[in-house]
Amino acid sequence: MTHRLRQWAVACLSAATLGVGTALPAQGTLSGLGFGYPVGGWSTRVAGTAGAFQEFDAISTSNPAALGGVVRTVLNAQAEPEFRTVSIGAARERTTAQRIPLLTVLLPARRGVAASISASSFLDRSYSIRTTGSAIIDGVPVPTRDRFDMRGAIGDLRAAVGWQIDARFRVGVAGHILTGEHVASRERTFADTLRFGGVLDSARATFFGTALSVGGEARLAKGFTAHASYRAGSAFDARIRDTLRAQGEVPNRLGAALRYDGISGSVFAVGIEQVQWSGMARMGSSQVTASDARNLYAGAEVAGPRLRGYPVLVRVGAARNELPFGTPAGERVRESRLSAGLGLPIARDAASLDLSMQRANRTVVGGAARESAWLLGVGLQIRP
Repeated sequence: MTHRLRQWAVACLSAATLGVGTALPAQGTLSGLGFGYPVGGWSTRVAGTAGAFQEFDAISTSNPAALGGVVRTVLNAQAEPEFRTVSIGAARERTTAQRIPLLTVLLPARRGVAASISASSFLDRSYSIRTTGSAIIDGVPVPTRDRFDMRGAIGDLRAAVGWQIDARFRVGVAGHILTGEHVASRERTFADTLRFGGVLDSARATFFGTALSVGGEARLAKGFTAHASYRAGSAFDARIRDTLRAQGEVPNRLGAALRYDGISGSVFAVGIEQVQWSGMARMGSSQVTASDARNLYAGAEVAGPRLRGYPVLVRVGAARNELPFGTPAGERVRESRLSAGLGLPIARDAASLDLSMQRANRTVVGGAARESAWLLGVGLQIRP
C-alpha cells in the first residue's frame, strides 16, 4: 500500500463498528466503512437490473407479497464476487470480496399461498490490508510487516408467506432474524525474526436483531402494477464476550416500485427505497457515521433469441445509491451503478441459470477518495 493511501486508511479508524472504544486500523475501501456494505438480498435476476425488480421478484427478500401465486417449488443458490479498486490521486489499492449473497427455498401451498425460507447477506465487511513500516526499539528502527484482517458479515434469516388474493392483489408478511459477527485481527511481524517475536491482537463482536416486513401489490390498468413493502426493525444488539456493549435498531425500510409489462416478453420497472440506517449509529462509537439512504432504480428485461425452445432473457439496469456509513469526518459515500444480465434456460423449465455483471462507482462527497468495482453474479434456480 502506498504512503498516501495508508494515511487515508489510518484516518478512517474503524474499531467503532465493534462497539468498543479503542481504535484499530481501518480498511482501504469505501464500501467497507462502518458496519459494511448493504448487499441487498437480491437474486441474480434483480442484480441484472441494478435492483429495479426487487419489489416483485419472489426469490429476493424485499417484498414478501411477491410470493403470492407461486405454483412451483424453487431452489435458488448464487455467488457474487466483487473486485474493487480504491483510488486517492495516483495511489491505488485493489481488494476482492467473495460472497454467497442469497440462498432461497420457495414452497407453494394452496389457494394462491406460498412460503419461502432464505438466508441472505445484510451487511458485508470482509477485507485484508498488508503494510510495511518500521518500529523504534531501543532507539533503533526495525523493519516491520503489518497485516490487518477484517472478517465480518451480518446475515438476514427470513421466513415469509405471500397470498395472491385474486388476479389484481397480493399481500405478504415476513419475519427476519439478523445475526452475525465482526472479527478484527492485527498481526505484526519483524524482519529480524531471531531477535523479535510477532504480535497478534484481535477483537470479536456479535450482533443480533429482529424485524418484521409486510408488502402488497396492486395491478392497475393497461399493464401497470404498483408494489410496496415496509420493514419495521426492533432492537439491534452488539455484544463482546457475551456482554451487551451497545444497542441500536434494525433499520426500517420503505420500498416502492412501478412495473409495466404491457408489451409481450418485456418487463420495465422503476423503484425507490428509503432505509433508516441512522438507527445503527448508537451501536458504534463517535467514529461511526450512519445516515439514512435514499436509492433510485430503473431496469428492464426483454425476451431475446430462443434457446432450446425457450427465450433468453436480456436485462439492463441503472441505480443511484447512498451508502449508509461514511468516514469519521462525516463525509457521505454515494454510488452509481450500471448492470446487465442474462437468464438462460438449461433444462427446459426445470432449471435456469442467471448471469449478472454490475459496474459500481463510489465517491466520497467532498473528498478525494474514489472506489470502482465489478460485481459478477451467477445464480442457479432448480424447479423440481
